[in-house]
Amino acid sequence: MIQSANIYTSLPWNNFYGVAGFVWYLLLVLGLFQTFTKAGQEGWKAIIPFYNLYICFQISGRESYFWIWLLCTALGGLFSWMGGFWLFFLLKIAAWIFSIASALLLADMWFNLAVAFGHSFGFALGLIFLNPIFIMILGFGSSQYRYGFRRRY
Repeated sequence: MIQSANIYTSLPWNNFYGVAGFVWYLLLVLGLFQTFTKAGQEGWKAIIPFYNLYICFQISGRESYFWIWLLCTALGGLFSWMGGFWLFFLLKIAAWIFSIASALLLADMWFNLAVAFGHSFGFALGLIFLNPIFIMILGFGSSQYRYGFRRRY
């Protein structure tokens, strides 16, 4: 008996998204490698997925926020999964709250990373929305890490 392939897994653009995602991550790792080297960290730390974010939080001066971000991300995912049951509607709301908190903590980290390298809010927006491109600019550009930076408000 011949089985037909699932149409959703055999569409041509699915392969494109996989390759595009890999290239996106490769650019991110290359940029983070250079950025970490500029900040006095070992470049190999950019390869490990969650550890590289921990180092980004550390470089940006928000090291303790990493654990709060990780907890918000985990709880947002867990509550979103559990909220699929009809009895746990309030968990869906909690999942939204934790997910928004996680996104805000990550945005704060990218802002402080931009400030740590002497950039402003506009560059931080680039780090948030076009991350690998602006990480490459940060790593391979002329930006210098300012040791012992302080927030300027």
